Amino acid sequence: MQIATNNQEEWLKILSKGMVTLPISWRKELGIEEGKMVRAKIIDNQIIIEPIEKPVLYRTYSQKELQQFLKDDQLPKKLAKRLAKKLEKHKLFHQVNS
Repeated sequence: MQIATNNQEEWLKILSKGMVTLPISWRKELGIEEGKMVRAKIIDNQIIIEPIEKPVLYRTYSQKELQQFLKDDQLPKKLAKRLAKKLEKHKLFHQVNS
């Protein structure tokens, strides 16, 4: 990755949904290609956009997958009742709905 050695300034137009197109010369100079991730941050009154050399791996989940995670994360009813009784006994839990 090459680092810009001089200050460069451009007027950029904010498009729909806040999108901005970076000049191609900047993207080439910094190795920012379509689909690559960048890091953006606000410092004082400036927006800083930096190329990421090592991308952070992430995965998005569908609504169906999220619902399954929540379902799988629930305690069995019998165990949940036993736990609620123990917590109630030790004043750690107040059951609102029976």
